[in-house]
Amino acid sequence: MKRVMLSFLGIVGSSFAVPVLMDGEYAKAFCDAWNKTPQLVEELGKSESWTAVPERKIFMYREDCGEAKQIQLTIKNEQGKAVCVYGGPAKDKRGSNDFLMYAQTQRWLEMGRGEYGPMKAMMFGRLKFEGPKFVAMKNMGPFEAFLKLIDKPPHDASRCP
Repeated sequence: MKRVMLSFLGIVGSSFAVPVLMDGEYAKAFCDAWNKTPQLVEELGKSESWTAVPERKIFMYREDCGEAKQIQLTIKNEQGKAVCVYGGPAKDKRGSNDFLMYAQTQRWLEMGRGEYGPMKAMMFGRLKFEGPKFVAMKNMGPFEAFLKLIDKPPHDASRCP
């Protein structure tokens, strides 16, 4: 009986666990948060440079946890809105219209708290970035909102995904 009760408590306890920063569950919550952020949905949805392609993918990972632990956000341009339709483990290959961003965990958390924006992060090498730089430069406001969103979904940054 004791074993059954301990198993039950383990299952119940794990169902209330906070997602690990940049694991699949975190990516799903991030996607939901994206869709509740007008600066991302509305501004990017109206940006000609962003909407030049029907879909963009954003790949991210914590540098100190390893490149193999990437997450993916898939953003579709639908009727003047940039809507996140997938957030989870990376499942696709990155194309020329997609983005890859990675940084040390500490740096992600600093950006998420709004301690500095994307320009400073990239200039000082705190955020590594690959992808269409022209698109990113034309959309600095949404890019900054994106970075501040890092800290919004509840997460555990003390361990790797």
